[in-house]
Amino acid sequence: MRRNLNRATAITALLVLALMGNMPVAAETTTEIPAVTVIKNVHVWDGTSDSLKENTDVLIVGNKIKKVAKNIPTGGKYKVDAVKKTVRKVPDAPGLEGRNLQLAIKGEEGKVEQVSVDVQVIDGGGGYLIPGLIDSHQHIMLSKGSSPQDIMNNQLPYTPAYNAIPQGKIMLMMGITTIRDTGGPSVELGRAIDAGHVDGPRIYSCGAIVSCTSGHGDWGGHTPHQAKDYPGSGPNWMSAMGLTTLADGPPEVRKATRFAIANGAVQIKIMAGGGVASLKDPLESVGYSEAEMRAAVEAAADYDTYVCAHAYNDESVKRCIRAGVKDIVHGHLLSEEVIKMMAENDVWLGSLSSPYGLMDVPWFTDENRRKGRTILAGYENVMRLAKKHGVKMGFGTDAAAQMVDTILYEFEQRKKFFTPVEILKQATSTNAELLRFSNSRDPYREAPLGEVTEGAWADMLIYSKNPLKDIMVVTKPKENLKFIMKDGKIYKNELK
Repeated sequence: MRRNLNRATAITALLVLALMGNMPVAAETTTEIPAVTVIKNVHVWDGTSDSLKENTDVLIVGNKIKKVAKNIPTGGKYKVDAVKKTVRKVPDAPGLEGRNLQLAIKGEEGKVEQVSVDVQVIDGGGGYLIPGLIDSHQHIMLSKGSSPQDIMNNQLPYTPAYNAIPQGKIMLMMGITTIRDTGGPSVELGRAIDAGHVDGPRIYSCGAIVSCTSGHGDWGGHTPHQAKDYPGSGPNWMSAMGLTTLADGPPEVRKATRFAIANGAVQIKIMAGGGVASLKDPLESVGYSEAEMRAAVEAAADYDTYVCAHAYNDESVKRCIRAGVKDIVHGHLLSEEVIKMMAENDVWLGSLSSPYGLMDVPWFTDENRRKGRTILAGYENVMRLAKKHGVKMGFGTDAAAQMVDTILYEFEQRKKFFTPVEILKQATSTNAELLRFSNSRDPYREAPLGEVTEGAWADMLIYSKNPLKDIMVVTKPKENLKFIMKDGKIYKNELK
């Protein structure tokens, strides 16, 4: 303990001296040079068109797509913008013998200069290159085998974080390069993935869900001492874990929305009605008054973002529409009247899904399974009505926790209603359009997402078979998915 304290004291003293200018500091210059890659011999689907661009090449510089064209040159060298930065270091001192202490004493933006680099050439083998897939409804922090009771009673705050890491890798290996996490403390995991500390998809996090007492986010017990104001209660612990915040009345809802935003939420999720996995809230229940919903919408809009809402029934969605909610998550029990209202008011159905294995969740009670059967029975009717009336539809699976391995099952479910190209658009460029409603809070607003176009993020997949002809190609990634790139980094390459 004393040794650690002495070392900390030495570090602090060195930092103070360096900042005061009383101690010389060493400077080390580094140059960040983006990699240049050309993928040749592929048939490219750009995410928005109805057909392929055959025998096309893709040029990637760093983490963005530079060019999509035929016969991109690969000989010689490419000139790229390299960033030269200077890092200042404090030299050896007592407690740090033989080492240098690196300190950010002075901000250094870096200088840009052009350098010439060699080109990495990848032969796509005549494969089919498409944008990385986007899932608009995930809960990455709910790991395999974890129930709400586990989170409340058996897990420490960091447990969901390290359990989520393999979840992210599973998604990435399926070709899911971006997710909207609609509830849970995934903000920091997303930042860790972006920094390269762990592998996983890009994350648009809702942070802590906003729910009413006795709503879909109320996971406290049924006895009075487990109410939300009781220290150590289930609701308080779920809030401390960053999973959900109970809020009743417009002032509390507004505060809970701001709290999620303060903790890094990209967009806001409210529980507008009952759910399957919880027991206090019948599917027919309505979680919030219109005034409460409007409080969330206004607070989110004040921070340049939007609200999505968990809702199944007509009255919940009617209130959402009137309050200005942008996106309905689920919607399995909606009538044609309300579907028309959604279309007329440009409200999205961002996540209507039929999660495979929902009836096999091990901790479900008979009541949970009854609710599950009810919503699954409404899936096909609402899908048909939404298509009939032109409701804008994203692609979200809600295949979280132990269902994460079944994410791609939703592609098979949708083939009854849509062509392969229509489904792929939902899972790429259309979902990207939905995510862009987060405006200035969008962590990836620097470049287009869900497209293979000039200037877009270099998130792309190569399949050995044509998914535009047969959507089932996407459902078998171990067999058909030969190449995965996200943010310009290759995560899988089985091209011959």
